[in-house]
Amino acid sequence: MDNNASPSPDPDATTRRRSGRVVRAPTKFTPDTATQSTNPKRKRDDQDDEEEDEEEDAEIEAPDSDEEMSNEPDNDSDEDHPAPRSRKKSSQTSRAKKPSAKKPKINGSKPLRPARVTHAAKSLPSRPKKSVRIEDAAVKGHGSTPICSDRTNAVAATADLVNCILQCAGCDQLITEDDVLDLDNVAGRLADLQSIYQEQQITDYPLISRTKHSRSFRDVLISFFECLIVDMHQGRLMYRDETFLDNLHTWLASMSSSSLRPFRHTATTISLAVQSALVTVANDLDYRLKKSTEKRDKEQTNKDRKACADAIQSFFDTVFVHRYRDVDPKIRTECVEALGNWIISLPVIFLEPGYLRYLGWMLSDTNAPTRLEVLKQLTKVFRRDAGQLGHFIDRFRPRLVEMACKDSDVAVRIAAIGVIDVLRDQDLLEGEEVDAIGKLIFDNELRIRKAVVGFFVACTKDAISEKTKDLRDSEATEDIPRGKKASVDAPRMEWIDLKCLAETLAIYDNQIEEEHQSGQILGLDVAVDLLESAVPETRISLAAQVLFEKVNAIKQWTLLAGYLLFDHTTSSKSRSKGNNPDLAFKKAVAPTTEEESILLDVLSSAVKSSLTHAPEHDRSRKKPQTGKEAEDVRISPEDTAAELVIVIPPLLSKFGAEPDTAAIVLRLAHFLDLEIFKQLRQNTNRYEKLLDEIVTQFNRHDDKRVLSEATAALLHSRQYGELEEITDNKLSYLWETVITSLHNFDKTYELSSRGNLGEAPLRELSTVLLKISKLASISDCIDVLEADGDSSESTTNPAIQILANIVHRGKYEPLDDQDIDDLEDEVVSFAIKTCQFYFMWKTLAYSRLLSTTGSIADAELDRLSALRQTFRRHLIETLSSRAAIDQLRLFATGSLCDLHLTFATLRPTIDQLRPSSSSESQSSNGEKYKTLIQDIESGLIPELIAIFDGTEKQYAKKIKKDKTLNEPAEDEDPMADDEDEEDEDEDEGLSEEERFTAELKAEKALCELTAKYVLVITARLVDHKGSHGGKLRRRLLRNQNKLGNNFKEVVTYLDEEKLAERTRKKAAHAQAPTSAKPQKAQLSEAIVIGDDDEDDIFDDTPPPEEGSREDLRAKGLLEDDPIEDDDENEDEEAERPAHESDDDVIGD
Repeated sequence: MDNNASPSPDPDATTRRRSGRVVRAPTKFTPDTATQSTNPKRKRDDQDDEEEDEEEDAEIEAPDSDEEMSNEPDNDSDEDHPAPRSRKKSSQTSRAKKPSAKKPKINGSKPLRPARVTHAAKSLPSRPKKSVRIEDAAVKGHGSTPICSDRTNAVAATADLVNCILQCAGCDQLITEDDVLDLDNVAGRLADLQSIYQEQQITDYPLISRTKHSRSFRDVLISFFECLIVDMHQGRLMYRDETFLDNLHTWLASMSSSSLRPFRHTATTISLAVQSALVTVANDLDYRLKKSTEKRDKEQTNKDRKACADAIQSFFDTVFVHRYRDVDPKIRTECVEALGNWIISLPVIFLEPGYLRYLGWMLSDTNAPTRLEVLKQLTKVFRRDAGQLGHFIDRFRPRLVEMACKDSDVAVRIAAIGVIDVLRDQDLLEGEEVDAIGKLIFDNELRIRKAVVGFFVACTKDAISEKTKDLRDSEATEDIPRGKKASVDAPRMEWIDLKCLAETLAIYDNQIEEEHQSGQILGLDVAVDLLESAVPETRISLAAQVLFEKVNAIKQWTLLAGYLLFDHTTSSKSRSKGNNPDLAFKKAVAPTTEEESILLDVLSSAVKSSLTHAPEHDRSRKKPQTGKEAEDVRISPEDTAAELVIVIPPLLSKFGAEPDTAAIVLRLAHFLDLEIFKQLRQNTNRYEKLLDEIVTQFNRHDDKRVLSEATAALLHSRQYGELEEITDNKLSYLWETVITSLHNFDKTYELSSRGNLGEAPLRELSTVLLKISKLASISDCIDVLEADGDSSESTTNPAIQILANIVHRGKYEPLDDQDIDDLEDEVVSFAIKTCQFYFMWKTLAYSRLLSTTGSIADAELDRLSALRQTFRRHLIETLSSRAAIDQLRLFATGSLCDLHLTFATLRPTIDQLRPSSSSESQSSNGEKYKTLIQDIESGLIPELIAIFDGTEKQYAKKIKKDKTLNEPAEDEDPMADDEDEEDEDEDEGLSEEERFTAELKAEKALCELTAKYVLVITARLVDHKGSHGGKLRRRLLRNQNKLGNNFKEVVTYLDEEKLAERTRKKAAHAQAPTSAKPQKAQLSEAIVIGDDDEDDIFDDTPPPEEGSREDLRAKGLLEDDPIEDDDENEDEEAERPAHESDDDVIGD
């Protein structure tokens, strides 16, 4: 029976078993093939002797693998598939055949044995062992040499390999050899496996598992199949028995089309690995063809090469063509990655339009990582073969440019810029495409600007080279120096770089302006917030930030300053006999007015970057400078301070006439480190000259940006004691000028009546009031504004009284001219802002005076009370006379709240006078000063709610949520049903950017108004008593969760529970033992605050001196008596001291 079961094959058969897998096989082998042996392991044919040497190494290593991996897999196979195993038991050759047939399964499935007993996902921790053994087996060749020794073993090997693939997909069901032989039923068998798999409801499989032990599974899986194919090629098994590879392809192709994602993903990954290995094999065969000299070898190699090419095409047509557009983005990404590698590895086949087009199509994939992978592969392909891909590049280059400019994913845009840069290096871009990418130097995203800076600099260098060549051809650069030997303020070769840089920036800036020319330019809000805390960055300054590290001419900003200060106008217009090379060079590098403005902005950004980077540069240097570091042209902070004091005055003299350039130069004064200036013991005369230029610019201009920059520069200089006196003298001169102008207006016109001035005087009055408000924001204005006018004049009213009267112009009266109406509102806004600063300075002075046991005269209090009442009455008239929610109405409402909050900050100081006073007179003074603190009368609450209703509705319309707002409660007034169709019509004509801007402005107005209301409510200045008590607070909370996170966070300050909880945390922390060192205690406090829950609404605490834990605890912010919604009794005044300190925090 044994002999019948395993007869000796014909000696000439090519499918004879080649390896007995016995260690001592070479020593015991007998070449006699005439008779059948009772031990099939010793069967060998004489024809195999010539191949024995090639197999010897593999046979030597085989026993260890057999002993290690032969037991459990055999039992598993017997248990699951008894029929196929029973046929092999009857033969004595089973010992030899069984390891051969089970070899791939043992290598790939033994570690996966738990998957057959338990859930597939639970077996994942064992996969690292499986992965390592798979890799080892593939490298050693154990999985390939015995696969195709005869037909029966080939079938068994295929079955085991397919079972390995199934287990890699997380499936614990196996196939039999009969399933391998029945190729027509592959789809049906897979359908059965899918049904069983789906019944188990497995959601995880090794390729996507994120467990610690499965991270390297994909790499090991790919490595195994790649090594398997390569070993089959090297042992010629792939060519002797093509059925094995065909069977493997059939199963992989069917699994890759499965509707079950684990099957489809795993089979696709393996198929791509197999095809990658075939590409490697094809490369090896091509190399052999080149080196082969014998005709027989060439014919055999050509035959093998054709078989390999057929296999490659077969896998590509059945797997890649269908899976590159799979619904799973991971599968699509793997396909793209594999195709890119094939194109690089085997350009003979894949560098063709039929394959390249898939990369082009995938540029429009909906998944950002897939698009990113396509761009990575294209970058590699273009760097090597861009010259051969002209048609492909022409077809998909517009898409690449579009991705670089408009893709929603920043990483994709960066990668697209890299691809475009490769094309630029090879001169494969059109001029319009170069401009489209070059303009990205102005992009809002910093990462995009950093990615495109190399492209921009390269384009600029091309322009520099061209201009330099033209000048050299005309011999205009013969005597022009370059480098350290050249003077900063004399013509030098670096000026060509600056000229080309300015030209390029100007071209791109003009193109952007033309693109936005049709759009409406939205100006700054004058009425809502006149204090510009920070000037926004311009396009040029954003570009200069990234160019600073790439362009030495910018990094060495003194060279740029010398170029700007040079008198190019005289040089370019001069005439001389003959052709003067110097004049030709100067004319060629002379900047236009637009280019000068751009370079001034670049200079400002360069100075800022130099000061920002210098400390980091010096701090990080721990070793002596290298040669490259020694050549760094960056200027030290000390030199920067000394140079700025010298450079700014002449720049202001040259460029101060135009508001745009004057504002840029004045910005340079902000960067001047006066501490360094003082340490260097520089002569203050230089800085005084700089202040004189700043004062001149303040007087000569009416532009808001220039005045803001000049004010900031004056404030900067007042922060240093030695320069404060000099600065105050300059400020006194400015105050005298503007106050005189105001008195002249009061003498000439009636300033309290709206509509009696023309456009010219209104603009002049607006400028005067703007300058007064700017000066009042940086210096004490009490004495100046309270001083009486000159007795020789017709009016002797102090300036503050004139300003309070001007606020009365805010009372609405319809005007025919809209421009005049806007100017009137602007005048009132500036007057309100100045008055507000006056009351703030006045309150600060009173607080200091009362804190030092001083007293305030009754006449002084009466005069201030009368002035406040006048100002307050005019504010109320302004906000109540207007039906529409315009900027001035909102600004007046906020100013009314600010007025009451400002005087409420005196409450703690006044409270300290009453209990601590020992004399009756001091006690009565405390009661007298208490009149400074006034509540907002409850009669104004309906007006305040109406203003809030309109502002809330405006914002809700902008964000399309006006239909979803909550309805008012039964005790609240119904919502006004006045649909404003005009606003909707206005929004229809806006672009997307303008619509978004309008939305932001509406949200800003709503949040600012709400914040004012929240402050006065929590300070108990309104809405805490009377018939309207609690109504305003409930109205603010009605749509708390409907209008965005910003609004939600503002009104959260009215949440009493959170306020009380935070107060308790503060108190508990204040009682905690502190460390001996104050620095450590402060650090501990910061850590505790940072660890509060996410709902903590006080993350951004005030500075320590005003918002420290002691300050908050002393003020008792709603700790003992939270605000009640219901009406409060008038007798509550007796409990008032427990709450009176609340508003001090708010007021601060």
